[in-house]
Amino acid sequence: MARNRWHAVVIVLGLLPVASARAQSPQEKQRSKILDELGLKKKPPAPPPAEDQAPAPPSQDQAPREAGAARKSTEDGKAGPGKKSAPAGPAAPSFQRAIHPLLMTTCKPCHTAGGPAQASHLLLTDDATADHHAVVRFVNVRDPDASALLAKVSGATLHGGGTPWPSASSPYQRVSAWMRGGARLDAPAATAPAAVPSSPTGPATGRPPAHAGGSRTAGKEATSAPAEAPATPAPEIPPATAPAAPAITAPAATPPNANATAPVQPAGPTFAATVHPVLMTTCALCHRPGGPAAMTRFLLTGNATNDEAAARAFVDLQAPERSPLITKSSGQMHGGGVVLPPGDARAETILAWTRALAAPPPAAAAPGAPPPTTTAAPPPPPAPPPAATPPGPPGHGAAGGFPLPFGFMLDGRFSLDYERRQFTGNPFADGSVNALRSYHHFLFLSRDVADDPCGLSLEVLALQFWEAHCRVRRLPAPLRLTIAGGKIVVPFGADPLFHQNYGGLGGFDQPMLPVIWAIEGAAAHLVVEHKPLVLTDDLFVVRGYALPHADSIINLQSGFSPEDATKLAVGNRVGLSWMFVSAWYSAYYNPLGFGRRLFMQALDLTVWRPRGIPVLGHFSLGAGLLRADVSGGGPGVGGVGFDYYDFADYLQVRYYPFDWLYVQYRAGLRTFDNRRGVVLDKTRLTSADASAHNFAVVARTHGLTAGLYYFINLEKVDEVPNDLVRLSVIYDF
Repeated sequence: MARNRWHAVVIVLGLLPVASARAQSPQEKQRSKILDELGLKKKPPAPPPAEDQAPAPPSQDQAPREAGAARKSTEDGKAGPGKKSAPAGPAAPSFQRAIHPLLMTTCKPCHTAGGPAQASHLLLTDDATADHHAVVRFVNVRDPDASALLAKVSGATLHGGGTPWPSASSPYQRVSAWMRGGARLDAPAATAPAAVPSSPTGPATGRPPAHAGGSRTAGKEATSAPAEAPATPAPEIPPATAPAAPAITAPAATPPNANATAPVQPAGPTFAATVHPVLMTTCALCHRPGGPAAMTRFLLTGNATNDEAAARAFVDLQAPERSPLITKSSGQMHGGGVVLPPGDARAETILAWTRALAAPPPAAAAPGAPPPTTTAAPPPPPAPPPAATPPGPPGHGAAGGFPLPFGFMLDGRFSLDYERRQFTGNPFADGSVNALRSYHHFLFLSRDVADDPCGLSLEVLALQFWEAHCRVRRLPAPLRLTIAGGKIVVPFGADPLFHQNYGGLGGFDQPMLPVIWAIEGAAAHLVVEHKPLVLTDDLFVVRGYALPHADSIINLQSGFSPEDATKLAVGNRVGLSWMFVSAWYSAYYNPLGFGRRLFMQALDLTVWRPRGIPVLGHFSLGAGLLRADVSGGGPGVGGVGFDYYDFADYLQVRYYPFDWLYVQYRAGLRTFDNRRGVVLDKTRLTSADASAHNFAVVARTHGLTAGLYYFINLEKVDEVPNDLVRLSVIYDF
C-alpha cells in the first residue's frame, strides 16, 4: 500500500512541469508567439542528446565548445559535478564580430606598433586571434568591472587615452557581457544569420537578467528539438545595450539588432566611439588647454559631447573632403605638421564621419525595427547651418594639400595687407600714407608618418626655421616625450610660433621678442596627461644673446651671439591645464659675456571659451607678463648702475558670436632699459616705451582669414604719429 502511494507521488511530480508549461500566462504566450514568428523555438531544459541526433554547429555569438557537451555551469562558475546548473543568461557577444571591431576603432590607434601607447603591454594588430591572446591578459571573467581593460577605458584607473567608454556606455556593457560569457575566442560562423531584435521587456541596465533562459552549453538548432518536448517559459530577450541573443535560422525579413556589427543602413562612425579617440590621441597634444595651440579656435577638453560641438565647427557640409578638420590634420599649413597622412585609417574614419554629417538622413526604419542604441550622454548640439560657413575659395590645397612621395607634405601661408600709417586718431588725415605688404610668405615641407617615430618640418623659402624630431618609445602610457633639434622654434611663452602679444602689439609689429623666435638648438617636449589635467614641460638649449660691449643694452629681437662665438642659453617652459584654463611659466638664462647675465621670465594665462557656461562660452581671455633682467657685471665690466630690466604685458579678450567670427580687444604696456629696483624710472623713458590698444574684427573659414585691425599706439614721451589701420587677408593651404 505504501509503495503504491509513493508511485502516485512520483507520477504527480513528473507531470508538474508539463502542467506548468501548459498553464502559461498571457505574457509568456506572447513571448512564445514572437519567437515562433522569428523562427526560434523554445529550448527544452537541456536533456541529454539522443544517440541518433548529431550536434549542431555553434551559434554566431557563442564561444566554441565541444559538440554535444552537457557541462553544467552557473553565472559565477561554481557549478561542479553533481550540482544542479542554474539557468544561464544570453550567449556572450562574438569577439570577432562585435568586440574586435570596437578595439580596432577605439584602442588600436594608440595601442599598436609605432603608436603613442606602443610601450604599453597591450599591442593590437588586425588579426582577431592574435589580439584575443593580447586582450585576455587584462580580463577578469569573475568580476568584469575589475578587469584592467574596463578600468582603463572607463577612466577608473589612469589612462593616457582618456575615457572612451564610460561605464554606462554601450561599448562598455558589450565588452563586459563578453567577459561574463568567458571572454572566449569564438569560431567563425558558417553563415551570416540575422540577429534577434531587442525586446522592450528586458532590463535597462545592459546586464543579462539573472533569471534569463537559455543554456551556456553548446545548443541545438531549434528545428532539431523534439516536437513533444515539454515547453519552458520563453527567455527574456536582452535590451539593445546587452549582447544580442544567438540568431538561429531567422527569416530573411527579420530586422537586424541595433548592436549588429554591420548595420543595414550605414550611418557612418559615431563620434564618441570612433572619432573622439582619434582626436584625443593625435590632436589633443596641442589643441587642448595647456598645449601650444590652446589659443586657436579648435580646443579639445576630453568631454566627447563638448568636443563634438567643437569639431563640427570645422566640417564643411557641402564638401566634407575640404573640411578644415580633414585638411589641417593632413598637414595643410599646420604647425603640428602631418598628424594623419592621406590613406591613414584614422583619417578615413574622420572623413567617413564628416560625410555622414553631410549625407541626407537615413530612411525611416521598417515597422517592428528596434530603436537605435543610445548612450547616457546628452545629444550633441546640431551642426551649424551651411550658410554660417560659406565654401572656401578654390585653389591650392582645396582637396587636401599637396602630398608628396615618401610621406612628405607641402603646405603654405601667404598674405596681403593693406595699411594706412603715420597718423594719430584719424587714418584719413593729411600726412597719412598707404602701404601694401606681405608679412606671410611661407612654404612648409614636413614629414610625420604614423608608423615612423621620426619626422621633420622646415620652411623652404627662407629657411626661417627647420627641425627634426623623434618620439621616444618604451615610456609608460601617461608619458609622451619628443626630442627635436635644428633651427627650432624656441618654446617660450604661450604662443611660441608668433610672439604677437607682449607689449600689446601684434604679428610683425612686435618689438620685444623676435616675431618668430627660431634659433639653432635642441629641445625636449614632455607631456603627462591624466583625464582633464595636462602637464607639459619643454626643456631647451639654444644659441643665446651676446653683448658686443661691456656697457651695451641687449636687443631681445636681434642681439644673438655670432655662430663662431656662441653663448649657450638654457630655458624651461612648464604648462598646466585643466578643462578650459591653462597657464605657463617660462624661464630663460643666458650668460651675455663681460660677466653679465640675462634672466628672463614670463607668466601667461588663458581661459578658452568655457562652452558649458552660458554667455562665457562665447569669450576667450589671454593675459601675460614678461620681465627680462640684465645684471650689471663686475668691476670694469659695467658694474652697479648698468643693471636694468625690460618689461611687457598684455591683456586680450575675444568675443565669438559665431565660431568663424570674433571681435577682439588687446592692450599692453612695454618699457625698455628700466632701472632695477624701480617700478618705472621716468628719467630713462624714450619713445620706445609705450602702450598699445588694438581693436579687430576677424573672420576665418576654410583656410581663408580676413581681418580689419586698428592700432592705437601711445608713447610715454615724444608722441609719434604711428597709429595703424590694417586690412589683412591670409590664405592657408
